[in-house]
Amino acid sequence: MISRLQNMRFKDIQATIVIDLTHPEEELWGKVDKKARWGVKKAEKEGLKFEEIGKELWQQFYKIYRITCKQGEIPPISYEELAQKNRAHLFVAKKDEKIIAGSLVLEAEDKILLELNASLPEYLYLQPNNLLYWNIILWGKKNKFKTFDLGGYQLNSKIGSKLYEINRFKERWGGQIKEYYIYSYNPCYILGRKIVRNFPLIKKLRDKVRLLF
Repeated sequence: MISRLQNMRFKDIQATIVIDLTHPEEELWGKVDKKARWGVKKAEKEGLKFEEIGKELWQQFYKIYRITCKQGEIPPISYEELAQKNRAHLFVAKKDEKIIAGSLVLEAEDKILLELNASLPEYLYLQPNNLLYWNIILWGKKNKFKTFDLGGYQLNSKIGSKLYEINRFKERWGGQIKEYYIYSYNPCYILGRKIVRNFPLIKKLRDKVRLLF
């Protein structure tokens, strides 16, 4: 019986949102929710600039990322781990040459994946994240990538929760929700994932414990 359990693979459902970049730019823009389109135009009107920065400036983004993690009570990865990401691009939104938000994007064959996103809370009214998402879509299309994976979609998120709001933001970009499975030979790992997903208070407690280390 124990031997049989050791050879079993257990699974848990996961989801993400994927944007098909093979469509014409006009069609991609047409699929974007009107609130997100307004945000892009607002950012442009406010003079925000989108650009990719070299690794010599990644520390500036990392400080913003730490602030975002602290606000969300999420344990951040180390700067060393961030800097060692392979095939990575760091795009930022700037206001008067000041970095106010950024997105780390990874290449994976014919797709790009949003790995991290962070922004300074006092500049959110300028809509920097809308500017980032739309211009990453354009960058991905220009560079012949077929899809843009928005880096996860939280199933069963509760209305009014932070995860629910993140889901809503990602839904605005015209992508499709894709479900897939994560497999493991460790039943405790899979059970833990399911508990954290279905019980937000447990997830919050777990993240607070991680912040202590």
